[in-house]
Amino acid sequence: MVGYLYIHIPFCIKKCIYCDFYSIPFKSQIAGDYIKALCREIGLRKDVVGDLTTIYIGGGTPTILSEKEIAGLLQAMRDNYVIDPDAEITIEANPRTISEDKARKLLDSGINRMSIGIQSLIDKELIILGRSHNAEDAIKAVKNVRSAGFKNISIDLIYGIPLPKFQISNFKFQIQNWEYSLQKALELSPEHISTYELTPEKDTPLYEDIKSGRLAMPEEGVISEMYYKGIDMLKKHRYIHYEISNLSKPGYECRHNLNYWNRGEYLGIGAGAHSFFGGKRTGNARDISHYIESINNNKMPVAEKHYITNDEALKEFIFLGMRKTDGIDMKLLPDKKRVLMKKAVEELSSHGLVEVKGNYLRLTRKGLILSNEVIVQVLLSLEGSRPS
Repeated sequence: MVGYLYIHIPFCIKKCIYCDFYSIPFKSQIAGDYIKALCREIGLRKDVVGDLTTIYIGGGTPTILSEKEIAGLLQAMRDNYVIDPDAEITIEANPRTISEDKARKLLDSGINRMSIGIQSLIDKELIILGRSHNAEDAIKAVKNVRSAGFKNISIDLIYGIPLPKFQISNFKFQIQNWEYSLQKALELSPEHISTYELTPEKDTPLYEDIKSGRLAMPEEGVISEMYYKGIDMLKKHRYIHYEISNLSKPGYECRHNLNYWNRGEYLGIGAGAHSFFGGKRTGNARDISHYIESINNNKMPVAEKHYITNDEALKEFIFLGMRKTDGIDMKLLPDKKRVLMKKAVEELSSHGLVEVKGNYLRLTRKGLILSNEVIVQVLLSLEGSRPS
């Protein structure tokens, strides 16, 4: 039985230029119909849900909904599932959609962790990203949530933000801006900070702006400097670096996301939400109209389904687990696979990219910034087909 639940709210004030998640502009009528469908799916899924350890309400911008609507979703969960008394219950928020009064009502409804999408504390960068808030909004939002009584606040920050091509020589100032955002974030003292490298995804306005030459991304050296500066500044202030892009005060690691990286089972509810349980990965229909229609007809809105083979499960264990700074326990690998990996691990170790501590294989400081390339080399070794 699944103990981790994700709820997708696809509505936004406006879509950011870098976002490739399923989201649409907020309209109250559609939102009302969608919430009713979510509550129905919650009921239809109760045969696969055990005691819930975490609930994560993401989007989109879930806090674009009213406090009453969010409380209604939580009540539907209580009516159908058993929620652990100490469950981590997270909601994502845009700074412009959260007041102290709203935060207090969300806390009263059962939400106990707020994840605020700040991204930057530089107004010019927020404009480039297409965000709907400014730096003042972001600072005020965190203070409002704290004043409302939240003791577990997470914020997202983005580095490697592009510039108009004619300003490309100013990337050195981007490093200074990143340091400024980090310092301002530290002054807010959130329990958790995620620092994400901005990646241009296909089918996003950002990708097209870069392809057309309107915007230019920082060079790799600048990206690396920003990454390490973020990690070092936060660790200096006693944040624990527990995953490639995530740091927290002791005891405030995101339990919901750790379940993903530990390859634990989870259920996703809502349009475009994904699930993993019973040896298969599934995805709901991304189209909200199709989703609502299916649910109203008591049909699961599953649009994709894939059964995981043993080889795929092993690869997932490695590429998800190696995102954690603790790495993976090699004792859990089949003996033959450990033998295949040995040469690759030795070679990567000689370049200072991985290390073995006890039974754990993990990325080094140098390997963290090259994690994708390093993990690919480890995975290729399993097939005995690493390129020479």
